[in-house]
Amino acid sequence: MQSLCDQLLGQARALRGEDDLRAILLFEQVVVLARKQNTPTTLADALNGLAGLEHARGDSPGALLHLEEALAIREAAQDHEGAAVVLCNLGAVYLDLGSFNTALEHLLRAQATSLETTPARAAVMAGNLARTYDALNMRGEALACSTQALQLTQNAGLDTAEAAVSINHADLLRRHGDFAQAGALLERALALVERCGILTASAFQGLGQLRRDEDRLPEALSAFQSALHFAEEEQDLDAILEARCGVAQTLLLLERPQETFALLEAALRDAQTSGRARTYVGALKLRARATEQYGDLKEALTRWQQAHAAETEVLRAEAERRTMELTARGELEKARARLEREQARYEAERDAKEKQAREQMVRLKELERLALYDALTQLPNRLLLSERVNAALKSAAQQGKQVTIGVLDLNKFKQVNDTHGHQTGDLLLQQVAQRLTDAVDFSHTVARTGGDEFVVLMPGVDDRDTHEVARRLLQVFDDRFYLDGIELAMRPSLGLARYPQDASDMAGLLERADHAMYRAKARGSGFEFGDVSVGLAPATLEAALHGALRAGEMHLEYQPLEDDGGRWTAVEALLRWRSPIYGNVTPDQFMPLAERSGLSLSLGEWTLKQACAELARWPSLLVAVNISARQLADPGLPHHVQRALQEAGVAPERLALEVREEEVARAPERSHLALAELRALGVQLTLDDFGGGHANFAGLPQLPVHAVKLDRALVHGMETGARELALVQAVTDLARALDLIVIAKGVETSAQRTHLKAMGVRRLQGFLVAAPLSLDAFRRYMNAHVGTSVRSESLAS
Repeated sequence: MQSLCDQLLGQARALRGEDDLRAILLFEQVVVLARKQNTPTTLADALNGLAGLEHARGDSPGALLHLEEALAIREAAQDHEGAAVVLCNLGAVYLDLGSFNTALEHLLRAQATSLETTPARAAVMAGNLARTYDALNMRGEALACSTQALQLTQNAGLDTAEAAVSINHADLLRRHGDFAQAGALLERALALVERCGILTASAFQGLGQLRRDEDRLPEALSAFQSALHFAEEEQDLDAILEARCGVAQTLLLLERPQETFALLEAALRDAQTSGRARTYVGALKLRARATEQYGDLKEALTRWQQAHAAETEVLRAEAERRTMELTARGELEKARARLEREQARYEAERDAKEKQAREQMVRLKELERLALYDALTQLPNRLLLSERVNAALKSAAQQGKQVTIGVLDLNKFKQVNDTHGHQTGDLLLQQVAQRLTDAVDFSHTVARTGGDEFVVLMPGVDDRDTHEVARRLLQVFDDRFYLDGIELAMRPSLGLARYPQDASDMAGLLERADHAMYRAKARGSGFEFGDVSVGLAPATLEAALHGALRAGEMHLEYQPLEDDGGRWTAVEALLRWRSPIYGNVTPDQFMPLAERSGLSLSLGEWTLKQACAELARWPSLLVAVNISARQLADPGLPHHVQRALQEAGVAPERLALEVREEEVARAPERSHLALAELRALGVQLTLDDFGGGHANFAGLPQLPVHAVKLDRALVHGMETGARELALVQAVTDLARALDLIVIAKGVETSAQRTHLKAMGVRRLQGFLVAAPLSLDAFRRYMNAHVGTSVRSESLAS
């Protein structure tokens, strides 16, 4: 996945020439991030891009400072090509500033540093060298470099680059009197660009100057007028001003001064408005000449005085800028000296950080092993399995393929432990794990999810192959197991479920496969499929669900959360459906139907309003409301939340919104934006089912949440053994290291409460604390206990 720095860098480059101010801001953001993340290559790229825009906007001292830093980074990394690019850019800046000797030094270093450059880059270097030699009146060297640039573009077939170089080379030849070759090059440039674009304007401008030098004034006027036409089409102000002055100067040579007045007034207006001081002075002089030629000597004198005053101001400003540049260079030298003095200290700090990073990597790998792999069998555990299942389902949905999941349980495994001891049972589990792994394809996953239960994930296995795969899994148990002198025969029961036929998500698939496994165990059939309908038909429930809210069949129950002092800090609002026909329908039955049909949006909005209205009655309490996947994707969710709070008169910090880890993992970028908008309202945010295997731990620090609620399976697994307890500790430590409040749900035993408190978990929810309460029961409890065992507390506290 592309990093944030790379994304911002790409956006900044794309904005150059369209919105330079935004591009500068993005480049500056990348510089800050790259320094913080210690990514020197990205930092050098950003500094180089930023310097180009700074120079174009007149901040040449800033550009030089940033280019010098970029050069130091490239040279430290021994990136010869990168250093050559920066040196070439430094040369171009010094060339524009008139520091020709310094420009020549940098350009020659760029040429010597570049070992394997592209023809286009080599042509740019040669072209800049030609301009520098020309400025130093070194005609022979200038012509040689310009000729080299032309040959490079021609040999590489770079038509646009050849046209640009041809125009510059023609100008050099014209100024040295080689009119014939200059004309041929300009005609070639016009043919290459097919008389469109700004290069066409430049070519006609050069042709106009050539014809004027040859005293072919009518042809010069026509060329300048063509240059003006194409410049105006491209809306390039510099080219427009240059062409206007060219037309005006030629008209004066043709003694047609009156035709220049409107043209020069437009040039003066645009040059003054855009701050192009030298062009403004040139246009003033041409206007004075035109007025003098026209015969208005008094007005001409005034125009000449204006031109003289403007030129004096330009010279003063340029001298001031030159002084600033020299000062900046002096500061740069001082900075370089400080850098050299501190380099030894930086290297020592870097070595220490690298050592710390290596140690941290070892710790992270150990944490990953504890969090993602079963310690006994080294197979993926439920967390890693969940991650892979969700990835497989997402890919299958996009490609229209099938996914099969198998739940496998060992028959009479408890008897092995009871008869031969847990050590023998562990050896059996290890051998079963190895046999199952050998029996499946490399793209499949075998996971141990607890006890003697294994789950097999098989992406791409369709109906034609499922029976064969099931038989292959059972065949691995045909041979006996030899466990430290003990010979055992073992048979499994296997349940299979398929996406999308049996269920559309991991929970549904595992439930179907689990039911099928128990049927296989009861029937002794070896394996069964999870395609037997259980309970009501979804279509029947969905039809009833459409009228349930309108008929008043939906209601809320409230389950408390306690803090480490045993006090209630909050309640979770739980949506329930009591149907007059079907009785109490569980959320597991009706919420998937509501999500698919879109009813979850109206149900969610109703739940928010009801919960906030109830919350207004109890100023000392915080209420948590679950947000569905459809709600999280709804752009109107922040508005619905804000309206519910305002109508109830409740402060935002007293409302907590819970989003399931799986929903965030399936659309991380969209979820991050939605959560950020919700957090901006001031509400509390909780990542529910944390540790269920859906989240990317590396992306967790960027999620704008206040708390995490541990997955119920993690809490229930704590009493299974030391490994499961260590897993919960690892997941809890990770959340707390990120300053997130940790909430445990599904707490049902005193032992679970003891373990969780020892781990530093401050908030508990489950039947041990209290079962979900009806509205009347909740109000009776609150009326009896307000001020004693109830205390409001923000999740972020």
